[in-house]
Amino acid sequence: MPRPNINISKGFTLIELLMVVSIIGVLISVAAPVYQEYTVRATLVETALELGQFGREFRRWNANNGRYPDDSHIVLPPEAANELIIDNNRWLADTALGGNWNWEGPDNYPYAAISIFGATAPVEEIRQLDFILDNGDLATGIFRQTPNGRYTYILEE
Repeated sequence: MPRPNINISKGFTLIELLMVVSIIGVLISVAAPVYQEYTVRATLVETALELGQFGREFRRWNANNGRYPDDSHIVLPPEAANELIIDNNRWLADTALGGNWNWEGPDNYPYAAISIFGATAPVEEIRQLDFILDNGDLATGIFRQTPNGRYTYILEE
């Protein structure tokens, strides 16, 4: 008795492959913007935490010394560098929003503050950081754009 001629398919058809590829494409097009929003939000939260930690250290120094250290621009204030528990490498590294951390002491400004010198992030991202730290208005509050054009976290005025 001859065996029946059964044609067993061992692969996918072109139509099946095209359907799988198109489904993957739709999933990626939905997931990519969500992932991008997530990474921006994570960067902003990291920046807010870093500003908070730096701010606590400068406030602690002020409480111990009765004043804030003098302005030192991008480097940590030499008079306070040994007492501040701030990793100098973190302070000197680029911020997550571009630019560098900058100490604005009350000897040169009407406030004691930490600013971002040379921020390159889009203003919308900086405004989102303001929502995390403050009120979302870059013209007012403890995080704002000061007259020198820098985005600044005010510790005391």
